[in-house]
Amino acid sequence: MINSVPGMKALDMNAAEDAIVRLTREVVPGMIVTGMEVAGDGAPRMGPTFGAMMISGQKAAHLALRALGLPNALDGTAETSIHPELILAAADEAETADA
Repeated sequence: MINSVPGMKALDMNAAEDAIVRLTREVVPGMIVTGMEVAGDGAPRMGPTFGAMMISGQKAAHLALRALGLPNALDGTAETSIHPELILAAADEAETADA
C-alpha cells in the first residue's frame, strides 16, 4: 500500500553500519551531523552498533578539523605517527566506511 516512507528506515544491521558512517558530513559550514542524527536522511534507524557510532564520531572530528583548516586525516595532513590505529574514517571510499 505504501511504496516508500521518507526519513528513517527500519532495522537492517548490514546497511545501517555503513550508512551511518557514509552519511556523516558537514551539512552547512560549521554544522556537522554524525551518529544517529544522520538516520533521518534515509539510513536504518535500528542496527548501527557502537562501532559505527565511534567511527562516525571520528569522521566528524576529522571533518571539523578540516573545516577549521587544521591538519586532519581527510586531507592526509594528520600526524599519523602518534596513533595511526585511530584513523578509521579518513576518507569517503567504501572500504574506509565499512564498520
